[in-house]
Amino acid sequence: MPRRRTGTDLDRRVTQSPARLRLRGMITAAGVMDNEQVYRSYAAELTRYATGIVGPFDAADVVIDACLRAFSSRNWPDVTNRKAYLYRAVLSVATDHHRSTLSRRLRELKTASPELTPTQEVDVDVLNAVERLSVQQRAAVLLTYWSDLPVETVADRMGISTGAVKRHLARARKHLEEWLS
Repeated sequence: MPRRRTGTDLDRRVTQSPARLRLRGMITAAGVMDNEQVYRSYAAELTRYATGIVGPFDAADVVIDACLRAFSSRNWPDVTNRKAYLYRAVLSVATDHHRSTLSRRLRELKTASPELTPTQEVDVDVLNAVERLSVQQRAAVLLTYWSDLPVETVADRMGISTGAVKRHLARARKHLEEWLS
């Protein structure tokens, strides 16, 4: 059974020397990019990513929370691949958001009276089916099919192995095929 990567292992993968920082464009003529510059550089891209995972209404909040968590991390000053680090932070916050939203909705359904709860007739289409996927599967589908990224890049952004990405994609395809047929 492969060893599961811990947060420290993932942090080590994205921390590198100042020379590597210069090559990646993270050190400018004025010095190392500050947090505001990093946020401005990646906010739009991260928001598109988060939109696919949590939807358009909560995406901006998820990105801001993820960036604040990343910026306040003790490992942040040593991170060289900040884009990958922020993608993983967005995925983590999106997962937390998904859990809290689900539990809140369940509490609301328990307390709502049946007369007040509107019945919704939802047409089964691709977007609704994708929303039913787990957060990890949804992220893999979004990055692979909507962003048209290779599996290796998706794995890097999600902070998991390429095999795990392929497994998430295979399970997502299986679920989508069942739900859409």
